[in-house]
Amino acid sequence: MTSSAKQASLAPDIVWASAVRVDASGQPCPQPLLAMRRALKQLAPGEILHLIATDPASQRDIRSFSELSGVPLLRAEIDGEFFHYWLQQIDR
Repeated sequence: MTSSAKQASLAPDIVWASAVRVDASGQPCPQPLLAMRRALKQLAPGEILHLIATDPASQRDIRSFSELSGVPLLRAEIDGEFFHYWLQQIDR
């Protein structure tokens, strides 16, 4: 089982397709992280954000952000050159 499949199995009630999508593909570091933070501020607690990035540094940046901020990283996948992250807005 991949880590993303393991994470997805921990959150079976989430409708992944309903996540607010932010496409930061083609943007260099730190732009995907900044785009994700701006979008999270617009979400209500409990809403899901789906970030798409192509910058390999996003793997480190998004995981570090999640650990430091407490915003849950629910799922992370790599699809070719694309990195996909699903985060859940927490109570502010």
